[in-house]
Amino acid sequence: MGFPHYNDNIDLDSSYEFDSCIDIDFSLDSDISFNLDVTKDICVNVDIDGNEASFAIDVQAFGHDTSVDLNVVAVVMEGEWSSVTATGYAAAG
Repeated sequence: MGFPHYNDNIDLDSSYEFDSCIDIDFSLDSDISFNLDVTKDICVNVDIDGNEASFAIDVQAFGHDTSVDLNVVAVVMEGEWSSVTATGYAAAG
């Protein structure tokens, strides 16, 4: 089945015009003032008649993406014992 047409020269003229204008303006004005004044006076007088356990922790990791975590628990049972537990990590990738 065919459809008859009487013009073998099809002339199609088409155009599409599009204009767009997008203006974006971001502005942030911030005025931060911070004043921290800490005065501390700590006086500790402990007469240790027994034993002592001391420790120092220095863990380092070098890289671009870093993470650190430190958990410390200190317990004192007066006249009986004292304990410090520290866990954590330093990581870098």
